[in-house]
Amino acid sequence: MKKFLVNFVFIIIVLVFIEFLCFLITRADNLAFKKYTDKVKANNTELFTTKYRILEDFYPIATGKSFVNDKAVKKPVLWFGCSFAEGAGLNELQTPCYKLSKLTGRSCINRSRGATGTQFMYYQLQNKEFFEKAPEAEYIIYTFIYHHINRLFQHQLNPLLYIFNIRYKLSNGHLEEIKPLYKPLYSSFAVKKFLYMKEQKQAEAEKQNFKLFNKMMMETVNITKEKYPNSKFIMIEFKNLSDKRELPKRELEELNKMGITVVRASDIINDITDKKYWLEDNIHPSELAWDIILPEIAKNYIK
Repeated sequence: MKKFLVNFVFIIIVLVFIEFLCFLITRADNLAFKKYTDKVKANNTELFTTKYRILEDFYPIATGKSFVNDKAVKKPVLWFGCSFAEGAGLNELQTPCYKLSKLTGRSCINRSRGATGTQFMYYQLQNKEFFEKAPEAEYIIYTFIYHHINRLFQHQLNPLLYIFNIRYKLSNGHLEEIKPLYKPLYSSFAVKKFLYMKEQKQAEAEKQNFKLFNKMMMETVNITKEKYPNSKFIMIEFKNLSDKRELPKRELEELNKMGITVVRASDIINDITDKKYWLEDNIHPSELAWDIILPEIAKNYIK
């Protein structure tokens, strides 16, 4: 019995030490991230004061601003994506959805949400009520940044934000939603550190084959084609500012086979990473960038 108690106490001490170490690492990460966001005046750094904690469940509502043209005679554009598609940092008349609506005379239904990506687009399309609110669409646009690949694996709780993320896995060739488990353990610094390292490895592996991403994109195209038979799917890709990363050529070919037209911002604006095309205060495309990109989209891809 004495030996058992000694071993038990030893294990507790080791676990407490690991937890404390992970706390120190996390605090350092938080301070470094806050210093970076303060430097570029990015978003509201109050959201990042505590990196790992028990938080609210994912609230599955798109927050992007839609623009309805009551005089439109053509079917609307349906726009998915993250904060890029929302037009983060821009006023309503500067947002991409508003500008495209003005250029095409079509309504632009915005179904984007910041900090999400491919999975949130697919998630919404699983809901029958979604199509009641968007019964018609002739063009589907998805604004993609390379970091969306990482977001596919963010382990339920985005480590830098305050929402539970939507996750899927491939199971026997089918997409299956992953339900959050052991929610109380998410308050542990050690547990979240382990999960974060795990998701980083999964994301790096995905970048070699794009299996989950391709399946999700294929299913998304299939659903939109079924609901909007004559629709066309356009993906606008922006480079990662941090590493200038874009999808490889073989992946562009794969998306093309699915019937997706990929338009790279860097093909329209060669020096797309120039700071004048990005907002200083929140690292999102500036109005100038959209003013150059969207006329090309409207002219070449939307009739």
